[in-house]
Amino acid sequence: MANVTDSYFSKTLQKGLIILNLFDRDHTTRRLSEISKITGINKTSVYRFVNTLVKLGYLRKSENNNLLRLGPKSFVLGHNFFRGFDILQSVKPIIEKTFLQNNISIDSAILHEHKLISLYRREVDNLIFLRLPLVMEDLHARAMGKAVLANMNSADLSVFLKNSNLKKLTPNTIADRKALLRELALSKERGYTVNNEEYVKGLICIGAPVINYNTNQVAGAVSLDFPASEFSLDSIESGYTGILTKLASEMSEIFTIADV
Repeated sequence: MANVTDSYFSKTLQKGLIILNLFDRDHTTRRLSEISKITGINKTSVYRFVNTLVKLGYLRKSENNNLLRLGPKSFVLGHNFFRGFDILQSVKPIIEKTFLQNNISIDSAILHEHKLISLYRREVDNLIFLRLPLVMEDLHARAMGKAVLANMNSADLSVFLKNSNLKKLTPNTIADRKALLRELALSKERGYTVNNEEYVKGLICIGAPVINYNTNQVAGAVSLDFPASEFSLDSIESGYTGILTKLASEMSEIFTIADV
């Protein structure tokens, strides 16, 4: 920890933020003893800090093995920071233009670890009402989720599959690992993904990855969303995949410039 002498500097807050910063893409879980060793903070103090962060929702503790992970408040805080970034202001006009030209619902998100954080969403009036979370899990059942999974490197995908419960959310959800891998391979080959009422009945989506060309890694995703009562999957694939991939390409240029 930095030795700061400013009398208005809160070392207590500093320690709490240091603990939160120990959780990243390569270290999604931590133990109390590990945190104490890395930070040099004694175990009693670490327990107090961690317990406070758990109570506030910034960390969560597994009941089975006491492993600590980032909690929902951390993701919401991260989402709020994202919304203040230039990336949002750059993406909004492109999504708005596509929305107005084609009268279709559009959703976008940034990839963080193995979760998607909502970036910007634009809905038409005919879409079924759905309160989407800021932090999206169940990637196997979402068009945007499949888009990032299909473009992850094999090591990250293996970690996701190992740690994820492939829940069957609707009768159409692909919950079998081998079947999902076949679907992801097909999605990568054709350049877009399909959610055919797999996340919620009545909603069909097609998605595409947003790539950071500097690193050649997937950084997020975008989807076009349709009510199943008005659109068939065939009509969506034949009429809208070009619009989707063009939008994903434009967003990828922005993500690359911003180095997201």
